[in-house]
Amino acid sequence: MDEERVKILLVEDDPDDVYVMRNLLGDRWSGPFELVHVELLASAIERCEEEKFNVVLLDLCLPDSTGLETFFNLYAHAGEVPIVVLSGYNDERTAIKAVQSGAQDYLVKGQLTDSLLVRSIRYAIERSRRHHAEEALRDTSEEFRAAGEIQQRLYPLAPPKLEGFELAGALYPAKATAGDYFDYIPMLEGCLGIVLGDVSSHGMGPALLMSETRACLRTLAQVHSDVGEILTRTNRVLAADTTDFHFVTLALARLDPRDRTMIYASAGQRGYLLHPGYDAAILDSTSLPLGVRDDTVVPASSPIQLQTGDLITFFTDGVVEAESPGKVRFGFSRALEIIRGEREKSAAEIIDSLHREIHGFSRYMPQADDITVVVVKVL
Repeated sequence: MDEERVKILLVEDDPDDVYVMRNLLGDRWSGPFELVHVELLASAIERCEEEKFNVVLLDLCLPDSTGLETFFNLYAHAGEVPIVVLSGYNDERTAIKAVQSGAQDYLVKGQLTDSLLVRSIRYAIERSRRHHAEEALRDTSEEFRAAGEIQQRLYPLAPPKLEGFELAGALYPAKATAGDYFDYIPMLEGCLGIVLGDVSSHGMGPALLMSETRACLRTLAQVHSDVGEILTRTNRVLAADTTDFHFVTLALARLDPRDRTMIYASAGQRGYLLHPGYDAAILDSTSLPLGVRDDTVVPASSPIQLQTGDLITFFTDGVVEAESPGKVRFGFSRALEIIRGEREKSAAEIIDSLHREIHGFSRYMPQADDITVVVVKVL
């Protein structure tokens, strides 16, 4: 590993702690490394979406987020990058919960030495690599291929007709079974629910959790019209069943053709509303991902009035985290630029164009993560 340049993201708002981390790494790290520093959780999420890091050092107490929610939010956006948690407090319960939820290690700042920090980083990177290798071996089994065939039947074959709208969605799995999910769900009063979700990790467990999520949403949509209530109730079911610490980032948007409005609720899954021209609005997350905490309440947005020419799009992190051979990430800005440039085409053609651009950008290397995109055009 010493010959390989290691890129480390340090998320820390205390200048003194940043100084200490730089010195500890400088004293002990034997190979080339690059330390990128940001002070806010929002900045860390943005950098993880745009760049490739080998490991993240994350302080739990930041100006825009505190406690384990800081870890959960970054973990939902960091993809497969290992995270080492930093804290000023020697809190054993928090440490256990963080590691059980996916953190590679929990380090107390006042107890850090140069050798301890370097060892923790190296172990985190190696454990992550081993985990990915084990997943690749599992995915070659016949059982996974059979499960993938069954799972494919759960995805919609074609979008429904909805007056005033044109819909399209596509899922391009990276492996035999997918953790991504999209759906069109009939709702009360002639409305339609648009769903896009992503289960953490890969393999059989996430695929089963995706199937359970789909069943919950489709059942609750028959008796509830409030998208926030639907996701809140779904979260209670998933939180009781996710004993292996998986979680689901998911957005549910309710389209009403009577007045061309949209109300959405989002558990850690961002979307975008692109107006004609270059004006755009982020449909930001309204809560933690599903399955993290059983008491999570997922608020719904206010009604959003849609205009002719508007585009609504949701896509999973397989889009933004696709990499070129030089390890440059595709990024959400490039994805939105392509969608804008193709807006005169049909919704299905927009998705097809984006998928082709991603494959060309990665020079047709093997796909690392599921890619799922939903596009809604307001006619």
